[in-house]
Amino acid sequence: MSSALAPPIEILLVDDQPVILAGVTALIESEAPRMRVTGQARSVRQALDLARTVRPHVIVLDADLSGEDGLVLIPLFRICCNAAVVVFTCLGEPRARLRAQRLGAAGFVSKTAPGDELIAAIRLAAL
Repeated sequence: MSSALAPPIEILLVDDQPVILAGVTALIESEAPRMRVTGQARSVRQALDLARTVRPHVIVLDADLSGEDGLVLIPLFRICCNAAVVVFTCLGEPRARLRAQRLGAAGFVSKTAPGDELIAAIRLAAL
């Protein structure tokens, strides 16, 4: 089946910064019809509620949600909606990357990376 006929990859964005949510939404929506944003959350609680409701294929997750540890959500997302998680964060230290991998993240992308890297990580996570 051609990718034009395939259903879009549905993505939930989780970040506490409205500017980041707006920018990543625009980036993902530029990939339509192959990808689409199905929701945005700004806190741990909101992220879990939305994940249960919209059941996305991929969740793009910030590690720091206004002081809340976003990485604790990774195994919870697997339970509530079985979505793959791509961590998208400004935390660049190897410890954060290793912890995200150990918790089951499918990818890890720095917020300073080009947008193409995030799109590639989403595609890979959706496989």
